[in-house]
Amino acid sequence: MKTRQLTTIRITYKADSTLMKGVKRSKYDQDSGLGYKSSKGGRKQLRTIRKTGGKNNRHETSDEANNDASDELKQPTSAAKDGSDALHKSANEAGHQREAYTALLTLLKTDHSSMKNDGTKSNVKNGDSTLSQKPAWGGEAEDEEEDEELAIENALVDQQDDDDDNDLGDSDMANDDETLIDTLESHFNSVPDKVLDDLDAAFKVKSVRYRSGKSPVGPSQEYIYSRPALPKDPPQQFELPERNRSISPYFVKQKLKVQNDLLDPSKNVLTELQKELVDPIFQYQDLLYEYSGYEQESEYRDLYALHVLNHVYKTRDRILKNNQRLQENPDQEILDQGFTRPKVLIVVPTRDTAHKVLTKIIEKSGIDQVDKKGKFQDQFFQPSATIKHKPKSFQHVFQGNTNDFFVLGVKFTRKAIKLYSNFYQSDIIVCSPLGLQLILENTDKKKRQDDFLSSIELLVIDQLHSIEFQNVLHLSSIFEHLNKIPQQQHDADFSRIRMWYINDQAKLLRQSLIFTRYSSPFANSLINGKCKNYAGRWKNHTLVSPDKSSLGQLGMRTRLIFQRFDLAGNSAIDEPDYRFKYFCSVIVSNIVKSTGYEDGILLYIPDYTDFIRVRNYLREKTSILFGDINEYSEQRQLTANRALFDQGRTKVLLYTERLHHFRRYEIKGVKTVIFYKPPTNPEFFEETVRFLGKSAFLGVADLNISVVRCLYSKLDGLALERIVGTERAAVLTRGPNETYEFK
Repeated sequence: MKTRQLTTIRITYKADSTLMKGVKRSKYDQDSGLGYKSSKGGRKQLRTIRKTGGKNNRHETSDEANNDASDELKQPTSAAKDGSDALHKSANEAGHQREAYTALLTLLKTDHSSMKNDGTKSNVKNGDSTLSQKPAWGGEAEDEEEDEELAIENALVDQQDDDDDNDLGDSDMANDDETLIDTLESHFNSVPDKVLDDLDAAFKVKSVRYRSGKSPVGPSQEYIYSRPALPKDPPQQFELPERNRSISPYFVKQKLKVQNDLLDPSKNVLTELQKELVDPIFQYQDLLYEYSGYEQESEYRDLYALHVLNHVYKTRDRILKNNQRLQENPDQEILDQGFTRPKVLIVVPTRDTAHKVLTKIIEKSGIDQVDKKGKFQDQFFQPSATIKHKPKSFQHVFQGNTNDFFVLGVKFTRKAIKLYSNFYQSDIIVCSPLGLQLILENTDKKKRQDDFLSSIELLVIDQLHSIEFQNVLHLSSIFEHLNKIPQQQHDADFSRIRMWYINDQAKLLRQSLIFTRYSSPFANSLINGKCKNYAGRWKNHTLVSPDKSSLGQLGMRTRLIFQRFDLAGNSAIDEPDYRFKYFCSVIVSNIVKSTGYEDGILLYIPDYTDFIRVRNYLREKTSILFGDINEYSEQRQLTANRALFDQGRTKVLLYTERLHHFRRYEIKGVKTVIFYKPPTNPEFFEETVRFLGKSAFLGVADLNISVVRCLYSKLDGLALERIVGTERAAVLTRGPNETYEFK
C-alpha cells in the first residue's frame, strides 16, 4: 500500500538580537506582554521557515526506509560518513533551536514579569497546609507508591510522536456536516486580539466587572450567567446566551454521532439534566454545577465525555487539514496549535471515578482498539464491597478503588486509544490532585514539570465535594500551573502557535467545568477567582424548601439554636478569628455554666485548623475535661476516647468533619451537640443530630433537655440554606436578631 509522504515544516530561530528586532510593540504592550498590532505583525521576523522533505523528512515512507537500508549495506563507508554529517548537522540545528527558544523565553518573561506578582494564593478554608502526615485510613503500600512514582516519572520523558498519529481522523472528515455551529472555531479562533489584550490588562489591574443575569428553571432551580466586562464598556441591555436545549445545532464529529445515536436531528436523546447543561458545555462557557443526587453523575459525565472527545477529534483533524494546506502553499500562515499536545485535563478524587470516566470516554469514542486496557482494568477497577451499616452516600463515595494517587495519559490515534501514554504525546490527562501534585511541586526540583499543562483548553473537575475532603491546596496548585509558558522546547512548530498562547492569554479561553454534590465557598472561589473565560460562566442555584432541608428530614424534635456572630465589617479573611473569639467568650462559658447536661457534649468542628486552635485553647486556658478524635488519630486513640466519652469520664469530645466523612462513626453518649461551623454536607448535620435520638432511645438523654447549637456568620449562607431552607437561611443571615431557635 502506498504511503502518502507529508512535508515537514521546521523552524530555525535566529539569534536573540534578531528576535528582538522582529517585535513591534503596540499601545497594549505594557498591560498584556507581547502586544502585536495584529495576529500577523512581527511573526515573520520571529523566525525563518525552512522547508525540508524527501530524505530529510522525519516521517519517511516505508519504501524509502527499505531502500536506504539496502544502500547502507552496499556502501558502508559512504553511509557512515553521511550519517555522521547528518548527526552533526542535526545536533547543530537542535542546539540553535534550544538557544532560540531560550531567547524567546527571556523575551516573554521580560514582557510578563508583572504576572508573577499578580496571582494571589486562595485562602483555603480547610487549612490543609498543616496536614503533612498521612491520614489514618490511607494509602497503598510504600513499594506500590514507589512503582507509581516511577511510572509517572517515565511518562514525563518527552518523546517523538508515533507515525500513526499523522493519520488521525482522515477517514472521518468527509462526512462531517460543517454547516452546523462550530463553537470550537468561534471560541478559539475568532476572538480579536484587541479584545483579549484589553481583557487581559483589566484582569491584571483587577478592574474587570461581571454582568449577570438569571434564568429560572422550574420552581426550585435557577441558573446564573456572568460575563466579564471592561469598565469602559458602554452600559447596554444584558442578554443571556442562546439556549437550544439540544445537541443538534452543534457541530459534532460524524464518528461520534454514529457511535452515540445522534444522526437524527429531530430526535432529542438528552435527559432533562443534559438539556440544561448542553448549551454551556458546547458553547465553551465555564460551569459550576451542583447536582442533586449521585445517580445524576452518569448523566453529566455522558455529556462532558462527548464534549471532550469532540474537542480532541476536531482539534487534531484541523491540524491535519492544515498540514495538507501547507503542502500546497508553504508560505501561508496558519495558527492552530499550542505549545504542547495535551488539551484536556480531567481531575477526579479516586481511581474508581477515573475508571468510570475513562470507560465512558472509551465507549463513546467509536474506537474499538484500546491499548493496555487490561493493565488499566487491573490498576483502576475493584469490585465494591457493600457496607450495610454505613449510609448510602458513604457507600457511593468510597466504592471501588479509593486510591487517590494517579496520573494517566490518554492518546487518540485513527485506529486506537492508547492508555498510559507519555504525557507530552497525550490528548487527555486524567489525574487526582495528589498524583499531579507529585509532578508540579516535587521535592526534587529537577523532577518538577508543568510544561505539559501549558496548552490545556478544557478542564474538568468531577466530584469536587470529595476532593475538598482531600488536600484542597493540591487543587489550588493545579490552577497556578495551568497555561503557563513552557520552560523548555517540546518539538513545537512556532510558526503555527496561536498568538494568545504566546501572549500568555490562554487562561482567558480555557473552559472549566466543575461538578459537585454541594456548592461551597471553596467551589465559588474556584469559579469566581480562578476561571477567567471571556465567554462567561454559569452557576446553578437550588432553592431548598423547608421540607427538603435537613430540619425537615430529621424526623425528631429537639431544641436547635442558631447563634450568629458579627464580622464588624471585616473581610472573609478575618472570619476564623471572629468565630474563635465568639466561641471562647460565649460558647465556652455556656459549657462551663450549662443549665442542661454537664457531660456528653459533642463539639463538631469542620476545619482542621480550627480544631487545632480550639483544642489548644481548651487545654491551656480552661479546666474542661475533654477528649478529641480526628482524621490523624491512631485507631487505639479513636477507640479509647470514644469509650471515655460514652462512659462520661470526659465531658466534651472534639470531633472533626473529615473524620466523620471517612469513618461515619456513630458516637455514643451524646447529650448535647455544638456545631463550631455549619457542615457543608447537610447529611452530616442530620447524622450528628441523630446521635441525640439514639441516646434518647437508650435512655441516656432526654430530648426535652438536650440542645443543638450552631455557630454561624453571614458567610455560611450556602450551608445554612441546605440545613434550614432557602427562606429561613435568608432570615438567619440578614435578620436583626443574633439568635434563632427551632423546635
